[in-house]
Amino acid sequence: MSHLYADDIDSLKAILSTQDFAEKAEVARQLFVAYSNSNLDSALYFAKVSSEYATYAGDSLLLSRAEFCIGWALDNKGFYQDAIDHYAKSLSIANNNNYDSRKKYILNNLANANYLVGNYDDALKYHFESLRIREQEGNMLEVAISLNNIGLVYYKIRDFKNAISFFNQSVKIKKEIQNEQDIESVLVNLGLCYSELEQYKKAIEYFDQVLNICQEGCSDRMKIEALNGAGIANYNLGEIVEADRYFNSSNELAVGEDYQVYRVINDHYLAKVKLDRDELEEAKSYINRSLALAEHLGYRTWIRDNYQLLGKIKFDEGEFKEAYKYQIIYDSLSSLILNEEVIQNLTQIQVEYRERENIETISNQKSELSKRTTLLVLSAIIILLAIVILVILYKSNHHRRKVNKELSVANEKLSEANDTIERQNQELTDVNFKLEEIVKDRTKELKATNAALLKSNNELDNFIYKTSHDIRGPLATLQGVCNVALIDIKDERAIDYFQKLGNTARNLNEILSKLLIINQINNSLISDDKIDFDSLIDSIVKEQKTLKRAKNISVNKEIDDNLYFKSDVDLLKIILNNLIGNSFKFYNTSNRLDSFVTIRIFKEKDLVMQVIDNGIGIEDKASDKIFEIFSKASEMADSAGLGLYLVKLAVEKLEGEIALVKTEEGHTCFHVTIPQG
Repeated sequence: MSHLYADDIDSLKAILSTQDFAEKAEVARQLFVAYSNSNLDSALYFAKVSSEYATYAGDSLLLSRAEFCIGWALDNKGFYQDAIDHYAKSLSIANNNNYDSRKKYILNNLANANYLVGNYDDALKYHFESLRIREQEGNMLEVAISLNNIGLVYYKIRDFKNAISFFNQSVKIKKEIQNEQDIESVLVNLGLCYSELEQYKKAIEYFDQVLNICQEGCSDRMKIEALNGAGIANYNLGEIVEADRYFNSSNELAVGEDYQVYRVINDHYLAKVKLDRDELEEAKSYINRSLALAEHLGYRTWIRDNYQLLGKIKFDEGEFKEAYKYQIIYDSLSSLILNEEVIQNLTQIQVEYRERENIETISNQKSELSKRTTLLVLSAIIILLAIVILVILYKSNHHRRKVNKELSVANEKLSEANDTIERQNQELTDVNFKLEEIVKDRTKELKATNAALLKSNNELDNFIYKTSHDIRGPLATLQGVCNVALIDIKDERAIDYFQKLGNTARNLNEILSKLLIINQINNSLISDDKIDFDSLIDSIVKEQKTLKRAKNISVNKEIDDNLYFKSDVDLLKIILNNLIGNSFKFYNTSNRLDSFVTIRIFKEKDLVMQVIDNGIGIEDKASDKIFEIFSKASEMADSAGLGLYLVKLAVEKLEGEIALVKTEEGHTCFHVTIPQG
């Protein structure tokens, strides 16, 4: 916003007494600009005055600008929903009158306002539209800003893979155009994403880059965010001393009202640090301070997480009723954090954006093909005419006596040829017209079929997600009631009933979790990350080793040296987790047999993963059905028959293959091949 002196402002106010409404509207807008940096109430007043005069004048451009100014003032005063209404009106006027140069700014502010009120689907829609305009204009710095804004929306809804993709595009463009202004904010965002994905070492690399940049000068917010993020990553890596240092350094800088959220986060993690050091009273002090500030600011996520931490402390202290009360508060807050309908809208928005790009590409290809076809037809006609002329000249030179007669014959033949060409052209036109009609009909049918299929799949996914989500809350409550009952009740028969009821609830919760994984697999976007098979398998085996049945099972790990493979780590984890888990679950209980599980990973043409065990085995008659949903090969262990179905879904998502085979020794072997993406 530009700056005007007092004399300029007085002069502008004097002009408001004129009779020209358009001039009044523009003067009121300039007064809005003058007050925008010093007095938001005055700025808002003159923006509304500008809108009224623009309406009287019937000037749509001035009205669009005035509505944008009203939205800006309301936005900066914190009235985001009112700001959205005025931004939307400004955008509607710009669309109706083709004010393309204004649309990108309106779209950007409209997206940011929706982001601040939690309308993430609308925020993403407007950011994508703004990005499209900026790409067409070729302003790469503005493109980088839009990409970062889109990444922030994906980060907010915890779609970290998409967020990382857009943040990386933003960084790449800034470096290519050699304009790294505010690049540290994008690097902080990348660090936060990798931290959420539990890739803490990589997260620390980004936070260290920001702190190095800040040595030469950056905003306090960047330093606070980088220190906070580095503290979280170090804490999760078990580096407690480093984490404590980073959190305290972040708190020392976060002294203003604008940075209170970081004090909430720092105090929450400092409480965890104190708990790890068995300094219980100091931990409680940090939790209470974090919770009080989070409730004052209305940060539901951190209110929820602090109640979860309080519940853990109460449970460890043996105060189970208090722990249960905090767990109920945690569950109720969790259900409010993110609405599943927003996720569906976000998915549809991204599909529409990609589809628009594909339609434009196809249109360009058709135009180019049409041009080439026209040139080819013209070339053929020219060649044909050249041949006819050469024939005529040749006969003319050799038969001068009969020149008139033969010329007449040649003209007649040429006329016939032209008639034939015209007839063939007409036939070709008719064929092309019919073909276009057929293509239109088939395209229409295909779109209708695809739309119906997409709707059906979305409804099925939504049903699975909502059903699982709605049932898990009551299940958690039921398990909590069973746990409290087992503490208070002494009657052995009642204890037995509650134990069985609790086990049933846990089994049903496991089934619902796997149904949600089915939904996750069907809707996931495949990433392309380098896979650390050693760490992945060690984490799965470590989790299985904690189970009672795994005490006497030996694990053999055979992984090719220097194996390099890139794929989706989440899908590979689903495959290996279920296959290795089945080997532990269905081990042979005989004392005369040394139970083992062998995991082989090597590369031939494709990646090969084998999980071999000498457990109870699978009958040949069941081998064809074990990958079907709710199919069970054995009744020896509690199972819903979903594990191998999940494995098959994940393998097919990666375009791989899975088979059940027997080794030469008769052991069970699951053989999986995955192509390199």
